[in-house]
Amino acid sequence: MRHRSLTAISASVLLALSTLATASSSTAEPSSDRTATHPAGSFALSGADADAFALPGDVRELWSATLPDGRTQTRYQQYVDGASVFGGQLTTLTGASGRTESVIGAYFPGLEASNQRNLGKGQARDIVEKRVGTRGQWSTTLRIDPDTGRQFYQVESIRDASRPVRWVNAGNGKVIKAFDAIAHGEGTGVKGDTKTILTSQDAGTGRFALKSADGRQATYTAANTTKSATLMTDDNDLWDYNLPKMIGDSQAPGVDAQYYANVVDDFYGDVFGRNSIDGQGMKIISIVHWDRNYCNAFWNGSYMTYGDGDGKGCLPLSGGLDVDGHELTHGVTEFTSGLIYENESGALNEAFSDMMGNTIEFYAAKKGLDPAATPDFRIGEDVINASTPATAGFRNMGDPAEFGDPDHLVEKYTGTADSGGVHSNSGIANHAYYLTVKGGQNAGCKATALRPATHTEDCGVRVPALGLDKAAQIYYAGFTSLPEYANFCDARNATVAVAGGKDTKAVAAGWDAVGVHKGCTPGTPPPPPCVGDATASLPIESPHPYGNMGDCTWTYDNGTAGFSFHFTLLDLEKDYDYVYVKDGNGTTLATYTGTANGEFDSPCITTPTGSVQLVSDPAVTAQGFTVSSVNPC
Repeated sequence: MRHRSLTAISASVLLALSTLATASSSTAEPSSDRTATHPAGSFALSGADADAFALPGDVRELWSATLPDGRTQTRYQQYVDGASVFGGQLTTLTGASGRTESVIGAYFPGLEASNQRNLGKGQARDIVEKRVGTRGQWSTTLRIDPDTGRQFYQVESIRDASRPVRWVNAGNGKVIKAFDAIAHGEGTGVKGDTKTILTSQDAGTGRFALKSADGRQATYTAANTTKSATLMTDDNDLWDYNLPKMIGDSQAPGVDAQYYANVVDDFYGDVFGRNSIDGQGMKIISIVHWDRNYCNAFWNGSYMTYGDGDGKGCLPLSGGLDVDGHELTHGVTEFTSGLIYENESGALNEAFSDMMGNTIEFYAAKKGLDPAATPDFRIGEDVINASTPATAGFRNMGDPAEFGDPDHLVEKYTGTADSGGVHSNSGIANHAYYLTVKGGQNAGCKATALRPATHTEDCGVRVPALGLDKAAQIYYAGFTSLPEYANFCDARNATVAVAGGKDTKAVAAGWDAVGVHKGCTPGTPPPPPCVGDATASLPIESPHPYGNMGDCTWTYDNGTAGFSFHFTLLDLEKDYDYVYVKDGNGTTLATYTGTANGEFDSPCITTPTGSVQLVSDPAVTAQGFTVSSVNPC
């Protein structure tokens, strides 16, 4: 064990994540004197282009790390007038000679603020607290949207099972985006093997606790509630007490959580030279026995939480090493690339956790750390339907279609459920990684006993096997360097850029096989769900369609009192998204949802000004509204 001076005890358990990518512009031309001509938007540089790249003057270093091959990975954030640019991150990889070998990220030259900064951080937080309450660990960051130039505060609160995030317009205090950033997983398990775990003894009481002597890992129990957690303790340091379904005071889930946290910690240290989840020695806290019949696990930004499952097909989630590794890798992503948990960036977030979760299984097998399990490329097979190994788990990187997930870009889910399909669409990147490791043809090109062939595209691609050790290093360096809104194209370009030499062919072929080709379109910052206007003119309308998690208000000055808004379109998700008509005093005169049959007028507004407010929820959108004119009343 590394970084430890601990008490080790035996515990018996019962079952217990080269080419410049063509941004909207073409490749940046390196200048001979290294003065900057910077590409705009997302890009990935390697070779001479990377060596010729000069850092822009408006970026600041966030962190630096040394990779196992000796390269230095350094992350930078772009700032404009003190505001961090949303998506404006650059990562350089520099060799021992000082030569820059790769540059990955996104940059927005000439960006200027389009709104005034009238609020301070404290005021922004006050606005959010009124909406979501005062609980949690709070942070408030001034940011600027490169699409609109709008300055906003990103306000978030880390709580037990939620992580509300709100974007507050720094000019007028309006909430312009709202979402829950908690990273959820799927899984469960405890295998009945004997483990040596790290504990410590309280000198006063003599009781033992699931806490390493240096405090680096600790495991708590929520006692099947969602309210509070206490450190798990035992009288004699023999952690073998369990109840049916391992609920309540059962110790097996805690033993696995404590043991596997140490395995994951050692994996990141041994394989990538990373000092814990944040790279700075962060304490790894786990909570077991969360809620009742809870078949899930999640990372909330501060600690891991595991449910006990249902005691049938879903066992306690802490018992699956790939589940533990998956969730803790969400923490690594948070402290490196910060991939946004929605759409393709969210699918990459999930995929990276799957990749590392399975890679940890092979690491543990090589070191004899998990003899009761067999490493594979399934996710959650030790805890979900574990009694039927042929179909156990809930994702299969080797054949995503087995669980209904896409293995090629043509099959990508494009709806709004599950934050834009973050769990399902992870199958595309997962399969690229699997093929890079193992080699071969896309699994969906051939029928199996369980399913027909799923597509014909790119079935002529044969991927040369690179092996797990090389693939893991390349994907780790590439994925931890991505900008926060990265898409599949950015991931391809990043991993190809860091691969270098003869390994580039295998990495590129892996992405080709899943439909992400050279010359693909990199990601761009997602548009806001809607943009209100304090001085709106006619016609007044939302985007068509509007986005999820919108809260926008358009205020119209009629000059005289006594008018109504004439709607020529109203199309909303019924009973979930709403349009409110208000007078100049803020009084709500009408509330609309669903779809209107034809045109109509709002109630009469008896003040000189009136407003239309659109509020949308996290899923399903429609065409929105249009107010084409006003009528006297």
